[in-house]
Amino acid sequence: MIMAGTFLEFLSINVWHILMAMGNLLILVLLLKKFLFKPINNILQKRAEEVDKIYSDADTALEKANADKALYEEKLTRAKDEADTLIKTASEHAKAKSNEIISQARAEADRRRKSADEDIELAKKKAVNDIKDSISDMVISLAEQVVEKEIDANAHSALIDDAIDNLGDSV
Repeated sequence: MIMAGTFLEFLSINVWHILMAMGNLLILVLLLKKFLFKPINNILQKRAEEVDKIYSDADTALEKANADKALYEEKLTRAKDEADTLIKTASEHAKAKSNEIISQARAEADRRRKSADEDIELAKKKAVNDIKDSISDMVISLAEQVVEKEIDANAHSALIDDAIDNLGDSV
């Protein structure tokens, strides 16, 4: 029976042991909390703050990039509009200059044509006046010859034929 008593003593519950074990567990938990959990929580909190800061910086950079992109697109649109305006203005200026040059060329051609027509008209008048002068000289010459000679019908006819032949040579 001795064994049964030791066995029972081994199985018996000692309240002081339980309290001591609980006290040891409490002290262990408090020590772990102070020296292990708080530093780990501080490290985790710092990491979380760093991650939040990284996300915040990334969001800020994304917003700035989007703003820069919008500004770039606006400037690009403005530049295209200005280029279109410049091209349109240059094209209109070139058309106006072309029309002006064509107008000046036509005016010059009309002036030259008019001048040439006037020169032709003057040359015709001069030729007509020269012919008139030549005919009047021939008529005067013929009249002098007629007055100097006594005219019979045959001589008169020959003299007129001779004057007509001379008229054809001088014209």
